[in-house]
Amino acid sequence: MFFEDIITLDIPHTKSMLKALLEERGVRVKKQWGQNFLIDQNLLQFIVKAAELGSNDVVLEIGTGTGSLTRLLTQNARHVFAVELDRRLFEIMKETLKDYNNVTTFNKDILKSKHHIHPLIVESITDYIQSAPSPENLSVKVVSNLPYYISTPVIIDLLQEVLPIKTMIVMLQKDTTDRMKAIPGTRNYGVLSIMAKLFADVKVLKKLPPDVFWPVPLVDSAIVKMTINRHRYADRVRDYQDFQNVIHAIYVSRRKTLLNSLLSFCSGLGINNKSRNIRNDLITIVERTDIRPESRGEELDLEKLIDLSNGITEYLNTWRQSVQR
Repeated sequence: MFFEDIITLDIPHTKSMLKALLEERGVRVKKQWGQNFLIDQNLLQFIVKAAELGSNDVVLEIGTGTGSLTRLLTQNARHVFAVELDRRLFEIMKETLKDYNNVTTFNKDILKSKHHIHPLIVESITDYIQSAPSPENLSVKVVSNLPYYISTPVIIDLLQEVLPIKTMIVMLQKDTTDRMKAIPGTRNYGVLSIMAKLFADVKVLKKLPPDVFWPVPLVDSAIVKMTINRHRYADRVRDYQDFQNVIHAIYVSRRKTLLNSLLSFCSGLGINNKSRNIRNDLITIVERTDIRPESRGEELDLEKLIDLSNGITEYLNTWRQSVQR
């Protein structure tokens, strides 16, 4: 069954029916887990249509709730990997999907740690793809009403994952989408802006008012499409770990000058002025990339940051070799 058929489906989770179901099961909504259920059925169908699902698409859904969106995904994709942390919601979701055999469910936190997607989930998706008759034809699509409290680390971790993710259709708080699309020199520009541009093209598909959710959140939301492109910029990064470390050093203290941030970073690695004149070395690296040492990280676009990171990598490799002698 594909998208043209889904408009005839009887999806029971209107606001009144959802509230009655949760009350009957003794489920209390956990605001600290970002549990805001999408109750506009037209928007559920809009999300599925935006995902452009087909027989070669493997879907990862994070935060399934009672399974309203999950059921539509299973009817339009090859296979769905559905993740829900709340045990009682997980059981309801399993009942919602009892008639479908193309879904794998996880009662787990999607994050093993702040910087890592749960390895069991990654391994399950990878094994499924590798065991398919033509694995090179399959792609992963993330389609999710992401719990707001984990949205930033989840997006960054997914962008860095080895999974062959093609697109992400995600619902996010508007302030998160603003940070994703922020440009240098603005207040919202930071790590999320940089990582999003490094790996993807970001497009806001639809802005959502609070009343399409229950409980009603205090903020506006948006549906975002991220088209993954890991080669346009990321292939230019010589050492990705160094890039991550440099970005963190620059943006962990936004008001520091670039030079002071890099000095702190080098000091943390154990590079000190006893062995070399770090300040002069860093000034040379920064100026070589046409950046003022007194500038701040929020002023630098992605290309400048990549050039700077590559210069730091070259410098660190020289230092590492000298330490090993």
